[in-house]
Amino acid sequence: MTQLLSSESPPTVPPPSADHARHWQRLEAERRFRLEQLAALDAEAPPTPRHESVQQALRIAATTALDEIEAALGRLQDGRYGVCVTCALPIPAERLDVLPMTSLCMACHYNEQNCRLAGSGRGGDGRGA
Repeated sequence: MTQLLSSESPPTVPPPSADHARHWQRLEAERRFRLEQLAALDAEAPPTPRHESVQQALRIAATTALDEIEAALGRLQDGRYGVCVTCALPIPAERLDVLPMTSLCMACHYNEQNCRLAGSGRGGDGRGA
């Protein structure tokens, strides 16, 4: 495996840009929101078992989103932001504008979703086995 000199960077890593600064701000705002959401969920005692299950689902979703946001912030810090973690190709700017925390290009996201469907016993058409 060829090592890069410290002054070189892999060709697939896009240079930091104004978009990166904008994405950093959006991710930080989303991170704060998720932390506040989790704090509010922890502070609120659910009145019924049904509310408790809804609250638990919200907590799981918020925690998952927070994990994705923090991973994206880490990629921004270490220069890997905007590069698909699976195929190492650049993620289109339009996709990052919509989902700044994404770590996958559309093709790899599609493949991952199809693998999940196949693993769950459902076909790609969503009708099940």
